[in-house]
Amino acid sequence: MPNTVLPANPAGELKERLARVRYVFTDLDGTMLAPGSCVLADNDGNPSLDLVATLLDLKRTGVEVIPCSGRNRSMLHEDVRVLGLNSYIGEMGGLLMLDHKHNDWRYFTADMPFDEESGKTPHECIEETGVLDEFMSRWPGLLEFHNDMANGYKYREVTVGMRGEVPDEEALAIIEAAGAQLSWGDNGFLNYISAPTTLKLPEGVRGRAFNLMPLGLNKRRGVERFCELRGIDREETLSIGDASSDFLMADATGLFFLVENGLKDPGAQAFLEGHENAYVTDGRIVTGWINAMRALLAAKQ
Repeated sequence: MPNTVLPANPAGELKERLARVRYVFTDLDGTMLAPGSCVLADNDGNPSLDLVATLLDLKRTGVEVIPCSGRNRSMLHEDVRVLGLNSYIGEMGGLLMLDHKHNDWRYFTADMPFDEESGKTPHECIEETGVLDEFMSRWPGLLEFHNDMANGYKYREVTVGMRGEVPDEEALAIIEAAGAQLSWGDNGFLNYISAPTTLKLPEGVRGRAFNLMPLGLNKRRGVERFCELRGIDREETLSIGDASSDFLMADATGLFFLVENGLKDPGAQAFLEGHENAYVTDGRIVTGWINAMRALLAAKQ
């Protein structure tokens, strides 16, 4: 099955695979949400109810939408509440909300040892390694803790969110020198930089979002663990995203959709060539997301 633009009316094997889908694991920023994380707008900021209408149609059809994001608990709590959803995967796979209504959740630290009886969060354990202090002293103006809706980075529980632009290889060298069991994750280019900020990036540099995470933690591992805990079969799932951190979900779900803007990711072409289950949406960001979900709904009719 060659990589191609996802058709509006899938046929053949693709239609059969889509007809089995009951769970959609979706990235939010740069994928499901319009620029500025807006629900009631299109890609150009024009008022639109298309996303809301599509979510309602998915719900009526029995498809559960599960955000899989780098966002923290407080942000995702509001996201699922406003959007009428009930589960999510936060902090790049580190926080698994299995059932929001019943507050059934788990921490997941992949290959980083974590003592649940310690009284500490995984985030606090990462702080104790000293890696964060080294990062901030080395790259003033080029790296800062990500502003989680002005709540601050300490509202994270498993990962550390950062933004700016630094050499990945140097970040990894700092982690290795500290002997820390951590991973450095690229969460894609920034569409905008919200205030307040201390960043002073060179002209023409967009900056990226980064996550410092427990070793081995990523969206693929998070989705796999979520499905294991919920008893979800892989063939009932698809995932959709726009960045290299999202590409990993393709190995945990039956199908993967890349919103068109994700083609700008440096690793996109190699990813597509190596994944027969991956398709590119017709459209960027929320337009691409809506078109992909409409194709899913068409296949299930």
